[in-house]
Amino acid sequence: MTGPLILTAIFVGLGVAALASVWFARRKPPPNWIIVDGSNVLHWDQNRPDMQTVARVLRVIEAQGFVPVVWFDRNVGYKVGDRFLSEADLADRLTLRTSRVFLAGKDTPADPWVLAQARDLQAMIVTNDRFRDWAEAHPEVTGPGLLIRGRLEDGVVTLDLPPRA
Repeated sequence: MTGPLILTAIFVGLGVAALASVWFARRKPPPNWIIVDGSNVLHWDQNRPDMQTVARVLRVIEAQGFVPVVWFDRNVGYKVGDRFLSEADLADRLTLRTSRVFLAGKDTPADPWVLAQARDLQAMIVTNDRFRDWAEAHPEVTGPGLLIRGRLEDGVVTLDLPPRA
């Protein structure tokens, strides 16, 4: 009789563990996504393209509790060096997961991708771009709270983030 009781206890224990796992997963807040317009941020240090500028901005964003996703125009490798850089190359330079670094397609700017992903994730965008060329398809760019301006002065990153609720 002890055999069936032990099996019952095991199954009940597994069921409770599974329910607790589902409950905790539901209680975990979704990631606090923020999209970084990498091709724009790249030029924040005296208008010189520098991957370290993007990396510094990412560290500030992460310290604020955000989960960054970065988009670049496809030619970024030629702006910071002399060759094409893949998403994996860029992720290495930025110490980010490859799954959080994106390149726009050939002959396509990153802007529409940045805006579409921000809409999908309900995320803010770190950029100094106003996206005026995309305002018709993305009227949210004209309202408050979507575009987060920033700067790099004397090695210090400042972001105009709204106050946290």
